[in-house]
Amino acid sequence: METRDLEYLLAIGTHGGIGRAAEALGISQPALTKAVRRVETQLGLPLFERTALGMRPTDAGSTFLQRARRIRLEYDDALKEMREMRTGELGLLRVGYSPSMPNPLVLGACQQLLRERPVARLRLVRRLAPELMDLLVQGELDLAIAPVPSRQADLFAAHALFQDSLAVIADEDHPLQHRRGLTLADLVGQPWLLPQAHIVLRQQVEDAFEAAGLPPPLLRIEADFGSASLLHLLRGTTLLSVGGALMNRGAMGLRPLPLPVEELDLRRRVGAVWRKGAYLSPLAQRMIEILEQSHTM
Repeated sequence: METRDLEYLLAIGTHGGIGRAAEALGISQPALTKAVRRVETQLGLPLFERTALGMRPTDAGSTFLQRARRIRLEYDDALKEMREMRTGELGLLRVGYSPSMPNPLVLGACQQLLRERPVARLRLVRRLAPELMDLLVQGELDLAIAPVPSRQADLFAAHALFQDSLAVIADEDHPLQHRRGLTLADLVGQPWLLPQAHIVLRQQVEDAFEAAGLPPPLLRIEADFGSASLLHLLRGTTLLSVGGALMNRGAMGLRPLPLPVEELDLRRRVGAVWRKGAYLSPLAQRMIEILEQSHTM
């Protein structure tokens, strides 16, 4: 079996059919069909089955494709490492960061790295933490600056940078800003801006209300939280939301509510995260060092 066979099979799995996969690969359908048959003959098991919509992996095929993806990532890592050893080329560093990360920390580290490495290139991606973890697993990112994942933690390695806590935030003139002895019960009936239901942060907030025997938060706006600018929607309203403790909320006219952490615990560990076993280039290692130094300054 050749490495290109893995690419062929992965393409079929991605595109769901011989025709679409062949077009994406730039080869003929008969050539791709022949490659699939060759691999299936070698393995002694069918990897795909035809459906009305195209082709889908068999149980054996799904298992094989999972391993093939890992092999391809390891192979790509090996090529990248050998290229850097041969040429000394710094190449491209692909960095993702979540919207709740403080911009001065992330962008300041990028600026310093570019000053130190004039020929280095950066590709920056801003996404929610679950999306960043998916991109790491898929080999689309080298590093993510985000909360260290607690789910599927065996897939990732991380260098802890700092501990912080998210907070319930509101307009600086919101009536609850001056409420003494504020509790979670005081937030019942207040309108909220929250991420989609599958996002861990939303689940944490809803679980806290449920654990306290309270009705769920009153969802007024559901958003993808991909941009901190969404928080401007809180200005001049009674909307509540959740934001990073180190974000520049003051410039937006927002403040955290004086809600004790015992009422809603949103503490988290933030770090530089990468796919476990992935090649960590000297450029990525230097970025981690700069991030750590920047935070401790």
